Amino acid sequence: MTIKTAVAVAALAVLPLVAGCSPDSSGPVPDAPTDSGPQAEAQHGPFFPECGGVSDETVMQVTETPGLVGTAKTSVGCQWLINGLIVGPHFSFTNFRGSPIGRERKTEELSRDSVDDITINGNDGFIAVGSDLSGANNLCEIGIQFGDDFIEWSVSYAQQPYPDPCDVAKELTKQSIENAK
Repeated sequence: MTIKTAVAVAALAVLPLVAGCSPDSSGPVPDAPTDSGPQAEAQHGPFFPECGGVSDETVMQVTETPGLVGTAKTSVGCQWLINGLIVGPHFSFTNFRGSPIGRERKTEELSRDSVDDITINGNDGFIAVGSDLSGANNLCEIGIQFGDDFIEWSVSYAQQPYPDPCDVAKELTKQSIENAK
């Protein structure tokens, strides 16, 4: 059998399968999806200043980590690393506009030791805790919802001694909420 003949036989073998998937032209065509009406506008929360309104000095003080450098400052968040290096402790603030907090919480539930509800300054969200190989809590992330937006503080330490990461995350979150406009 030549290649040309083999291709023709293969095409003929597939034809009934493809034809079986085609819509029946003798019956009615299903209606196309219709617009369900006006879409609800996003309910945005307050405006958070750059880095949640928390200065580099305040992050160093609250985290008890000297030598922190603000290594990233964007319109949606900031990151601090010790001496600007990726190894070691890291801290970040992120503002998620028009993003569902439930998706972030689900990710945390899949990757952290525990995730619980939390309320800070009358605002609800979640607190996620992670531990290192010794079992010590070394990571804490707090997400707080504001309408269709949420903010998140992430606090992660590399080696002992360090303060309770959730106490630090709570304080930074509290300060950001107080600085919101």
